Order: sequence, then structure tokens, then C-alpha cells
Amino acid sequence: RCNPGEFSTGASVKCSLCEPGTSSKAGSPSCTPCPVGESSQAGSSVCKKCPAGRAKGAGPGECIQCKQGSYAESGASECSSAKPGHFVESDGASRQEQCPAGSHASGSGNTACAPCQAGKFASNKGMADCVRARRGHYVDAEGATKDTACEPGEYAFGEGFSGCLAANAGYFVDEKGADHQTRCNPGEFSAAAASDECSKCPVGTFSSEGSPSCTPCDAGESSDEGSSSCDECPAGRAKGAGEGECEECMKGSYAEKGASECLSAEPGYFVDSDGAAREDECLAGKHASGSGNTECAPCGAGKFASNMGQADCVDARKGHYVKDEGATKETACDIGTYASSEGSRECTVANAGYFVDEKGADRQESCDAGEFSAGTGNDECSKCPAGTFSEAASPSCTSCDAGESSDEGSSSCEECPAGRAKGAGEGECEECMKGSYAEK
Repeated sequence: RCNPGEFSTGASVKCSLCEPGTSSKAGSPSCTPCPVGESSQAGSSVCKKCPAGRAKGAGPGECIQCKQGSYAESGASECSSAKPGHFVESDGASRQEQCPAGSHASGSGNTACAPCQAGKFASNKGMADCVRARRGHYVDAEGATKDTACEPGEYAFGEGFSGCLAANAGYFVDEKGADHQTRCNPGEFSAAAASDECSKCPVGTFSSEGSPSCTPCDAGESSDEGSSSCDECPAGRAKGAGEGECEECMKGSYAEKGASECLSAEPGYFVDSDGAAREDECLAGKHASGSGNTECAPCGAGKFASNMGQADCVDARKGHYVKDEGATKETACDIGTYASSEGSRECTVANAGYFVDEKGADRQESCDAGEFSAGTGNDECSKCPAGTFSEAASPSCTSCDAGESSDEGSSSCEECPAGRAKGAGEGECEECMKGSYAEK
């Protein structure tokens, strides 16, 4: 009989060895192919399982070594391709390996895992595909095992971002992991990119929604902090162009609503309090010279102001006077008095030898020759009596010398005519009586 592992046909004169992948018992006329997953060497009486890393199908033949990207356990009928998310990097492998976190292997039969690209990550082992970074997150390098939330001031509006976008000027992002930027509210601004908050517009400025800066209010307008529009300055306050508050006008100045500056009170007007909306006229009897007056001054003696709103007081005219302060009119000098210059505080009494015969006179008149005014303040002159004479502006009449006389109102004396005589003093030349005579 043929030995185990040999066979012979009826016509054979000797036994032959069974080929690899087959076996036989003693006295067998033929060899039997090994079952699936088993093989044998030439001349074997039994089949053995293929070792791990090798495989064989039905029929004769040896166990074939698995190549890279595939593997086989002991007794396998074929090499299995590495599954997605797994790899086999060497020939004759008995198992597949999981891709480490941060890498992936798409499809089957992979010999290695590829690192996740920027914008993607793999948090677990054995992932076939990398996951895109979530909205509001990013992955900035290869081989990442997780995505990172965007910081305040940045955002990512979609998936798979390799970096976050900085919030634009006029926008802000106030939380981590944001997927959008938010416009600044009206009255706020953000000047720089990547802002995590908006700032309120300062006093005297305003902004609309999404503004990178605040706009100064026009002249005559202002605003509170954080305003979306400007308002006119109220009466009594004013502001020029640019930032800032409407400033209260000081005494001596005023402003109507919406004024760009406080106006100084004009001559003849005054402002006696802060925050005034208008100027007031000086009352009659008072004045305000120059501008920016906080009060009106009464006219001094010798001056007056008959109207309201006078910048300067008027001097009393010649022939008139103003005695007290704060006068609204002048007064004409009475008869017997006069004022020769403007701005008189009182009238001058006419001197002896002079007279003033009308009201409002600006001078005294001298008495004519042959007349006199004995006291002061006369409104007329008197004629010298007979026997006296006077020169012009005389306060009294002079008696004629002895032997002389004059008519009433004479400016000189004459000798008594023959037949008449007069002693010293006043009086006429008296006619000589019978029994007496007189030469001229």
C-alpha cells in the first residue's frame, strides 16, 4: 500500500507524493484537496489551517500571504481589505489597525491613515472621514482631534473654517463660538476690527446702526452720550461744530434755540443771569455802553436817557439841566437862570447887572446902559431913576454929581441949565425961585 501522503493509480508501479494543498491516507488511489482555509505541504497526510496573515480558497495550493491593506486571521479563506477608518501597513498582517484620532482612512484597503486637513478634525479612533469644524469653530492645523471655538471679536459663519473672521468695524462679537457678527446699535460704534463690544458715542456726536465711528453734531446741535441723532441746543445754550455739550451762556450773553454761539448783549441791552434766551433793553434813564453788559447803569447827573435801549446817555442841552441820576428827560432852566454848556447838573443864576427873561436860556443878557439889576436871578432890568446913570451890565445906578442931573434911564448926566440947580445925589435940576439965580 502507498503510505499516508502518497497515492497511486492502478497502472502505477510506484506511489507518488500528494501535491501541496492536498492529503491522503495510506493506500489512497488519489489525494484529497484541503478544505477552505487549510493547506499542506507535499506528501502530507493531513491539512492544517492557514496561519494568521495568510489565506487560501478551495482546492489545492498553498496559503497565500496577505498584502498591505489586507489581513487574515488563522484559517481564513481569503484576505480581508482593511475597513474604512482602519489600515494595514505591512504584508502578512493578522489584523487591521484603527486610525488614530486626528487622522482618517476613507474607503477600504488602506495601507496608511491621512491626517485631517485644516478645517477638519477626528476626535475618535477609526474614523473613515474627518468632521468639518462646526459653525463658530475652527481648526488651523492638520491632524487635529477637536475644533476650537472662536474667541470674542471673531466668528465663523460656516463649517470647515481653518481660521475665524475678525468682526468688521461697526460690528461686534461678544461671546465665544459665534457664527455671526452683530451690528452696533444706533448711538454706538466700534472703530477697530475684532471688537467684542461697541462703545457709546460721546456727548455731541451720533451714529446710525453698524457705524465704525460717530459723527459730530452740527453747530447749534448736541446730543447725550449714546445718541442716534442730534437735537438743537435749547435757548440759553450754544455749541459750535464738533463734539461737546451745549454750553450755558454766561451773564452778558444769550442764545436762541439752535444757536452756534452765545451772543454778547448789544449796546443798550443787558443780560443779568446765566442761561438767558434773550437780551433785555435798558430802561429809560439808564444805559449800557459797549457789548456784553450784565446790567444797565443809571445816567449820571447832567445826562438823561429818554428811550429804552440806549447805549449812551445824552448830555442835557444848553439852557437845560439834569440834577439827579437816572433821569429820563432834561429840564429847562427857569427864568433868571441859564446853562451855557451841555451836560449841566444845575442852572447858573443870572448875575447882578444881567438878566434872563425866558426859560431854557443858554446865556445871561447884560442890562443896557441906563438900566440896572441890583440882585441876582433877575428876569429883567430896571431903568435908572432921574438924577442917576449907569453903564451897561451895571448892578446899580450912580448918582449925578452936584450941578448935574439926568432923565430916567440915562447912561450919563448933564449940567443943569442956567436958572436951575441941583446938589449931589439923585433928583432933577430944580428951578431957582424968585430972588435967586443959577448959572449953567
